[in-house]
Amino acid sequence: MLTPLTLLGECLFSALFSLAVIRLLDQPLLALLERQCPDMQSAGFWRSYTQLMLALAPLLCVLLFDAMVSTDDPLARLRYGLIASLGGLLFGLWIVGKRLGRFAEIAAQLRSLQ
Repeated sequence: MLTPLTLLGECLFSALFSLAVIRLLDQPLLALLERQCPDMQSAGFWRSYTQLMLALAPLLCVLLFDAMVSTDDPLARLRYGLIASLGGLLFGLWIVGKRLGRFAEIAAQLRSLQ
């Protein structure tokens, strides 16, 4: 009976964590993308894409983890959901950092050539 409520709670925590990270990174990400992208439309696209990935990756991890957990204890399921959500955020941030790091390296190389 509590399983749907527990899953809803896990998804809610995942969304709240994602929103906190997205809010924290919003302005620095936009400033970086405005410097790296050729125009405002492409910077806006990559900003939206990054925010979407940082929202979906933790939620996907929560849903996958919840399907694999075999306990009926709601607190244990919630704890596993929180771990999955934070793990998904870490994974998403790692991917974004890896991708943006490449652009920063290319920009630094171009500046050194000028």
